Amino acid sequence: MIGAGGMGREHITNLSGLDGVEVVVVADVVPAGAEAGAALAGASVRSTTDPMSVATDTELDAVVIASPDETHAELAIAAMEAGLAVLCEKPLAVTVADAEQVVAAEAAASGALLHVGLMRVYDSAHMQVVDAMAELGPLHHLRLVHRNTNHQWTRSLETVFSQSLIHDIHSARWFSGSEFASVVAQVVRTGERINYVNLLGELTSGATVSIEFAEATYGYDVEVEATCEHGMAIAAQPAQPIVRRGGQAHRHIGDDWFGRFTDAYRTEAAEWTAGVRAGEVRGPTATDGLAAQHVVAAAITSAQTGTRVPVNWG
Repeated sequence: MIGAGGMGREHITNLSGLDGVEVVVVADVVPAGAEAGAALAGASVRSTTDPMSVATDTELDAVVIASPDETHAELAIAAMEAGLAVLCEKPLAVTVADAEQVVAAEAAASGALLHVGLMRVYDSAHMQVVDAMAELGPLHHLRLVHRNTNHQWTRSLETVFSQSLIHDIHSARWFSGSEFASVVAQVVRTGERINYVNLLGELTSGATVSIEFAEATYGYDVEVEATCEHGMAIAAQPAQPIVRRGGQAHRHIGDDWFGRFTDAYRTEAAEWTAGVRAGEVRGPTATDGLAAQHVVAAAITSAQTGTRVPVNWG
């Protein structure tokens, strides 16, 4: 495990619970983080503050990269060159050029396998929409809403797109089976803080996509609507009881993505390790990560220029 922050700890917990899977080393540049992550995995697990030593350890079978975004490409390339299977958290890289280098490294490394952590493909509510769409005819429009609880920090435009909207961009490609042809991005700010983003996209299939993103104040919330020729599919909300008390009705939403996608993360861990054993990638690929990065790049340019921008596929 490389990276022992919140995402890394989630992976440690899920992988440690799988039969036949052993977390043997946790790396984090913060010593206390590395030690805490190792302790979470088990008393015999070692820790290190040298992530690259883990990425290049040929005694390992696989590595999870959950370190800061700007380190993903270099560590993923090193791990694949060392013959390790990789689960790389999104984004695959912070630039298109770096993502292209990762894809090229995977092609050059014999038998390299890279899985990108775009885990909504394992969420039951998302999968149910995909299944329903199969009986509704051609897709006309997708509406994806992503409300992210964030009270503590101000993120740059590039970070908002590469950390948050990249999930919705991949979902649009997955739902539609099509690529983005062009995008228009509008951004609402309060000072330096980005409060809201509206991304409108045209797909090569002729369908359209709207992605709404907000730094929410009430909790973490995701919505999906697919409008097709013969009907519409709307993603179900997570199953939670509605509690009536004191003259009010209340349903718990949650305030982070870990709670919302707990089952998806667990399924991802199981599918990734099963794929490693089988010698195949059973989920989003490096090519998917690169495709999403192309759309992110176009969206950032659109937000900066106020114009519709074609997606450059290189």
